[in-house]
Amino acid sequence: MKYFSFLYLFSSILFATSCTTVEKKIPRDVASLQATGGMEGIWFLQGTSTSRGPYNGELELRKTSDGTYDVIRMITYINYFYDGLKVQEVWTGKAVTAGDTLVLSYDLRQADFITKLGNQKREPTDFKNPITVVTRFVATDKGLAAQYSDKKVSNYTEWITTRRNLESKPLWTNLRTNIDAQGPKIPVAVRGVINIFKRDVDYNKDPFVQSFKDRKEFKEERPFIVFDPTDYDFYQENKDIIRVVNKITDDISITEASVKRNAYSPSLKEKANSYDKNTVTHHINEIGMVAKAEVDANEKLIAYRYDGDSALWTGMYIGSQAMRYLKTKDPAALANVRKSLRAMFILMDITEDPQEFARTLMPYKPGDAIPNKWHQGKGVYSNMLWLEGGNNDMFKGLTHSMMWGSLVIPESDQEIWSHLRDKSRRLLKLRIFDEKSQNQAPSYGLVALINKDKKAQEEYRSAYRKLRWKPSGYSMNANFYWHGSADWSGVNLGLVGDITDISIAERLGETEIRNRLRERLMDTWVTYSPAQRHLLTMVAYGFAYSKGTRGDDFREDSSDAKFMAALNSATWGLREIPYPRPNLDVSIDHSLNPEWCISPIPRLFWKALKKPEPPNEYFYQGLYNYPVFEFQAFTSNFVWKDTAFGFKDSASRGSENSGVDYLFGYWLAKYVGVPHVD
Repeated sequence: MKYFSFLYLFSSILFATSCTTVEKKIPRDVASLQATGGMEGIWFLQGTSTSRGPYNGELELRKTSDGTYDVIRMITYINYFYDGLKVQEVWTGKAVTAGDTLVLSYDLRQADFITKLGNQKREPTDFKNPITVVTRFVATDKGLAAQYSDKKVSNYTEWITTRRNLESKPLWTNLRTNIDAQGPKIPVAVRGVINIFKRDVDYNKDPFVQSFKDRKEFKEERPFIVFDPTDYDFYQENKDIIRVVNKITDDISITEASVKRNAYSPSLKEKANSYDKNTVTHHINEIGMVAKAEVDANEKLIAYRYDGDSALWTGMYIGSQAMRYLKTKDPAALANVRKSLRAMFILMDITEDPQEFARTLMPYKPGDAIPNKWHQGKGVYSNMLWLEGGNNDMFKGLTHSMMWGSLVIPESDQEIWSHLRDKSRRLLKLRIFDEKSQNQAPSYGLVALINKDKKAQEEYRSAYRKLRWKPSGYSMNANFYWHGSADWSGVNLGLVGDITDISIAERLGETEIRNRLRERLMDTWVTYSPAQRHLLTMVAYGFAYSKGTRGDDFREDSSDAKFMAALNSATWGLREIPYPRPNLDVSIDHSLNPEWCISPIPRLFWKALKKPEPPNEYFYQGLYNYPVFEFQAFTSNFVWKDTAFGFKDSASRGSENSGVDYLFGYWLAKYVGVPHVD
């Protein structure tokens, strides 16, 4: 397409100059067209758009070795605002001069990744076909002027007059890049297992999968991380502008740009303050559990909606507020710990079955139908509903919350501590305690820690001795990452467990166990390092690396230089999360982008064992991991547990996800001292 545009640019000039036969007096700015390098510089640009009105800006012309010019057009609308913010267009292209004519060409995308926004839709062809916009500046009384159309939304009239010298760097630079995330070669035995699952679901015969079989990255099984720090510095300095780059400017492209702006404009601290306030008012329900929020058009809370994984998210929220309190001594953070910790205690009381605990809680309104799998509490809890199905993942929320609560709540708080002593002992009676041997050691550890129970501490040591040689145990690495395929939710869950387990061992003075746990954490980091899981890097730094731990896999396959490079990049995991999160009726599909490619390895391929078998669409994943502001920000309730290579999802306006993921990452980074976290 660029080759065609360049040919079109020159043919346009040829036509224009061949029709010029009348001799004219040449204005001073036009005369510079005919001087050697005369047009090079940054020109003041004015104009008007039929859809957005007048604008001012600049046009940079930077001469290249072939005699053409690299062009950057940067304009800001004067009277047009979007959600109260100015809108700026940045277009890049090429230019040539001939006679008294300056001809410029830009290739603009008609679509990027949003396929639907409210009632507005993109057509599939929009993603494949950029629009070539050609501009011809000719002499007028106002200077060099041009009239043209973007062929989609607007007609433009603009002119350039005064000029200044070029700056050392262009007005705008594209910093977007793809980072190789392939990782080590897949072992033959693992390859065999993957192939068995692929055959089981006829993955290779799937027409959608087959349509990508000739792509280079498909053949090489090579995933990439799309890293885009472009305009971060601009947004840090310009808080009131949305910048739309090389796109047709309309509501959808402005929305895509605005989410990036909301990620990069606030400081990390500003986002943390906003999420801390919003979580209290919108996402901690009356009982203390993390919840989704139903909001109106003005983002005002209408009602809390339950999150089925709330026991885990609430445990992590308690962790975030405990770390916030330890860093700031803010009493509000400690109050948040207390409120949600009480809710976690209720999860264990409300079922009236010592072997079971609830996943989450919500208030009961008399007369309302009770949904499937929900139950009304009894006695003092009759004003609540509880969701059945407390499992291994939710158990991690219980232990995580008790560990942090026992660290920050003073023992003079008799109410909380009486519950901590009781509930820590009741962990040993839960069904999941017996079913999952890896849950036994931290449970005994909490009993020993909270109750100062020496017998429980011996049981704690014994539990770790039993785990020592099990593949899923604490001294052996059972993680995997095969060319972009992994159990991403399990990675997040493992981190929660690692923080809990290492902290318990440290506080109990169990140095040998603590050191083994730290080594396991560092080996986990090595496994997933090709995928740049930023939360994992920050946890590994704070709970292992900064303590001097490296690990056998680290010593064999990594280095301090690699780890520190990853740590320096980890801040981008927080920078990419916007505040506020978009609350839109929106659909996203990156697979419509011609540069996208499906992975030849099915997502969660082992799920082919499920009966009934999931449809093939369940197993689709891409080879490109997009920034949070281009995918997860719109639809995810917890970015750290999401698949790294997702590409298609949707959300409905009025349902707001919480920011506990950001709070956990930010306050952890502050607590452990991650560099460059303001």
